[in-house]
Amino acid sequence: MHENPPSDQTAPVGQEIQQIKATLHAVGIGIWDIDILQNKVILDTTCKELFGLPPVTNITYEMLLGSLHPADRQQVRESAKKLIQKQVDNSINLRFRTADVDNRSLRWIQVKGQVYFTPEDSAARLSGMAMDITSEVAANEKAEVAERLSTIAMESSGAGSFTIDFASDTITYSPSLAHMIMGERMGGTQFRDIFLPYVHPEDRKIREAAYEEAMDTGILSYECRFIWKDGTVHWVKIRGKYYYDLTGRPVSFSGIGLDVTESREHTRLLKEVEQRFLLAFNNSSISMAFLDKNGVIQEVNKAFAGLLGYAQPELSGMHYRSIVQADYRGESDKLFASLVNGEQEFYNQIKQYYHQDGSVRWVQVNIATVAMEEANSTHILAIAFDIGNEVAVRKEQQQLLSLVENSNDLIMVSNLEGNVTYINEAGVRLLGLPNKASAITHSMKDFFEPTFFNQVKDSIIPELLREGKWTGRQTYQHQETGEPLPFMTNAFRLDSPMSGKPIAVAGVARDLRTELETQKALLESENRFRSLVEEAPVPTALYVGRELIIEVANEAMLNLWDRGSAIIGLPLTRAIPEIHGHSFLNIMDHIFNSGEVYHGREMPIDLVINGRATLLYLNITFKPLLNPQGEVYAIMNMATDVTQQVLAKNKILENQSFLESEVLERTEELAASNEELAAMNEELQEANLHLVRSNQELEQYAYVASHDLQEPLRKIRIYADLLSNKDDLNIEHKRLVDKINQSSERMSMLIKDLLEFSRLLETGNMMRDVDLTELLLMVSKDFELIIEEKKARINIGKLPVIQGVPLQMNQLFYNLMSNALKFTQEGATPVVEIQARVISLAEVANYLRMPEQGRQYYDISFRDNGIGFDNKYSEQIFEVFKRLHNRNQYPGSGIGLSLCRRIVGNHGGHMYVLSAPNEGTIFHIILPGKQ
Repeated sequence: MHENPPSDQTAPVGQEIQQIKATLHAVGIGIWDIDILQNKVILDTTCKELFGLPPVTNITYEMLLGSLHPADRQQVRESAKKLIQKQVDNSINLRFRTADVDNRSLRWIQVKGQVYFTPEDSAARLSGMAMDITSEVAANEKAEVAERLSTIAMESSGAGSFTIDFASDTITYSPSLAHMIMGERMGGTQFRDIFLPYVHPEDRKIREAAYEEAMDTGILSYECRFIWKDGTVHWVKIRGKYYYDLTGRPVSFSGIGLDVTESREHTRLLKEVEQRFLLAFNNSSISMAFLDKNGVIQEVNKAFAGLLGYAQPELSGMHYRSIVQADYRGESDKLFASLVNGEQEFYNQIKQYYHQDGSVRWVQVNIATVAMEEANSTHILAIAFDIGNEVAVRKEQQQLLSLVENSNDLIMVSNLEGNVTYINEAGVRLLGLPNKASAITHSMKDFFEPTFFNQVKDSIIPELLREGKWTGRQTYQHQETGEPLPFMTNAFRLDSPMSGKPIAVAGVARDLRTELETQKALLESENRFRSLVEEAPVPTALYVGRELIIEVANEAMLNLWDRGSAIIGLPLTRAIPEIHGHSFLNIMDHIFNSGEVYHGREMPIDLVINGRATLLYLNITFKPLLNPQGEVYAIMNMATDVTQQVLAKNKILENQSFLESEVLERTEELAASNEELAAMNEELQEANLHLVRSNQELEQYAYVASHDLQEPLRKIRIYADLLSNKDDLNIEHKRLVDKINQSSERMSMLIKDLLEFSRLLETGNMMRDVDLTELLLMVSKDFELIIEEKKARINIGKLPVIQGVPLQMNQLFYNLMSNALKFTQEGATPVVEIQARVISLAEVANYLRMPEQGRQYYDISFRDNGIGFDNKYSEQIFEVFKRLHNRNQYPGSGIGLSLCRRIVGNHGGHMYVLSAPNEGTIFHIILPGKQ
């Protein structure tokens, strides 16, 4: 469709249009017209001022181009060319700068217009409007600087950022963004789809829909899952927006990534939409309305109606108060009245309009009177600009400024001369400044130690200006105390959006004092830990990581391995190659997964010691160490060499047949001894034979011993006494009678002990609470004379109260005390120590087949410093009538320890002994606390 260009001869401008032009001039909007056919340019006074042209009449197209900034002329030429050649639609909308006339500041101009064609479809004329948008550009520049400061703060706080360059099809991203998407902290510039493979398959449609919507809105916002390289899934929220050049073409896209498990981003980036003026009222994109002097709306254009969501006829006849938000009606009435009364020709007002859907719209309204001479009346022209986006931007800037101000980190901006132009409240506090106002009187060098500032000036600043950013540790200086303050600084170069040249530097610095104190405390703790390990008497080592790097190994462990300290820092399998394939490597690998403590007893291991393969048996404990996340990062290993004990135990097993033959030999010896009495009493011989089989038929034998043997034994002793008192008894006969008396006495003692032994077969309901401490004190009193005679020392530790048969417990410790005071070393002071400790079920299982869960067990040790014995007889001594020493030197029946073991067995326990010749003996009694 063609439009005929207006002609000065055929279509004179009416008075009403002249009034509209005057109104536009009053609000700073100029009118321009270019006659393409005649190369004639018509500018009104406002346009000439905007373009910096002299007030002359004959202005050519080249003069007009010459008034533009050199960098923008080609853009204007190309746009005009495309309009004339119909490569674009008929409208024009350009932003550009005017030339720097007389060294004045640059001025940004926005022109909007339309091209008109002849009936032959040739471009005939360009007409439109022009307005000064320098303040708007400056406001956008400040917004971008604020946004840059916000990005700095976000990057420093751990949020990730990115920028997509559409020209190179690349993405530049921060290490924080890469970490939250891939799990690796690395920044750089890559092909723009580098992160696409990490998007969760189920969420890719969400991402695609968000990008499709962003193409229309300019704003990207979505939340989805990303799968890290280690397979874990993380939720990330991506937000960003497109950036456009002056022609409206998108050139880049910037955004941030936030881990929504830690922080939620509640502020959305607002898209910028702006209605601009077109040529005529009805076709203008600028919202315009005519009102009468009573405030009744006469006519609105499509833009105004669209602004409020109405059709044009719906607004006609409405009073302006019906669309003004209630809070602004009073001020609007006063301003409107002053305009109608002639007190002012126009006014500007920022207020809210009601939309047809009930919501409100922020607008800036320019209202002026338009005199209609032909109708001899006055109309009011209202030009409304939707400033909702600008209000939102200002609100966002305030929020970003609040973020900077409330940060705990020092945030500071200085110009290229080093003068401080901004510092936040945290910076004032950390640097010891009186207030923020005093900060701008300082130079950056005032905040650094003199020696460190030379590095800042000569190295850091040049690198910052060259690379655009710098990160490192710096030492600031407290302004009041002079104290050096360690900081970790992230510094950034700030460039002018208009010229692209550096205009300032900004830095975000984190106070490291608390962190350094923590590191110092950790180091001291680690040193204490190392000292404890190194001084521990038990072989101890620390392995870090699944590679089992030897972090610490004390001298005892190095001696056990037969290795030097050079192996510290090496993997365990490299330091000790012979352990390859050993089961405890699998055990430690399992500990890294389960976090459970492991105890192993008598674990065999082959180690090369002194160049020879040596089999050792170790009691081993592996204890996992956890990091703050509860993950196993190291294993503490404690080992005890029990090779000698294991070999001794094996030796005992090997010699078991030998011990059995020894038992048989001793039994035969006892039978031979009893033969001396066989001729005198046949019943006594039968009793001795029963004693040999006492372990199998103890109850029956005890009955015979108690009733059948005691009576003939008394008769033997009576007759022997009668013979001994005869005067005619010669010496030889008297010796034989004495021998009969001695054998009878010993036989009586054996019968008595056997009776005691037999009584242990049943305990009935005789269990009571027995305080072992009090019991040992009573037993000690029974031995007061021999203790005093031998000057013995009896040390009784804190012993438990257990359930037991009091009489049997007394018999148990009476026999042990008797042995301890009997088998003493000549010339040495006898010392007897009785102690007790609680032991775990795992340890009890080494002695009892099925320890009861929930019971508490005690290990009661009875130690003396007597003559001791070879530990290979540690089981033999508990057999009935078994003796290790001559009865003439150490009297006794040989049944006392059998009684002790039977008593312990009756109480659900176990008794064993450890001894060595001339080194004393330790009896260990394992007993439950409750029966």
